[in-house]
Amino acid sequence: MTPDQFAALAEMLRLRDGPARECARLVLVDGRSTIDAAASLGMQYRAAAAAVQRARQGFELARRAVLA
Repeated sequence: MTPDQFAALAEMLRLRDGPARECARLVLVDGRSTIDAAASLGMQYRAAAAAVQRARQGFELARRAVLA
């Protein structure tokens, strides 16, 4: 995912600035693992995984809406 796509996704999902949003960006844009991103931000793995999953689900829904 490009940085511009992530910015649009974060706006669409109303992701607030903070560790969860940054974690999702690190995973989806920079290609880091969820474990690595969570550790670098001092987050619990569960919270990091939930943030990434929410962003991935939102991206998939947006993709389906465009291609439908």
